[in-house]
Amino acid sequence: MVETENRTGKGQGDRATNNEPNYLKFSKYAAAALEFPSTVLGGMFLGYLLDSYFNVSPWLTTILTFVALIGAFARLFQWLSYFSRDKK
Repeated sequence: MVETENRTGKGQGDRATNNEPNYLKFSKYAAAALEFPSTVLGGMFLGYLLDSYFNVSPWLTTILTFVALIGAFARLFQWLSYFSRDKK
């Protein structure tokens, strides 16, 4: 094993993530926290607008809300894999 400056056997790239400023860490978590509800609310709002335009009252709102919920969960899993990769 190659010894490095920080004596953990890891490269310098790992040290850079540990010294990341707090506002950058906060902004990553805030983006993940705000993206989930905004995706669902965006789908709900778009469904409402399309329902009022096509006059098919609850159907498009319901369908687009569920589609947005599935997309929000998919994006949440992407954020989780990003954060778990960032910790290593």
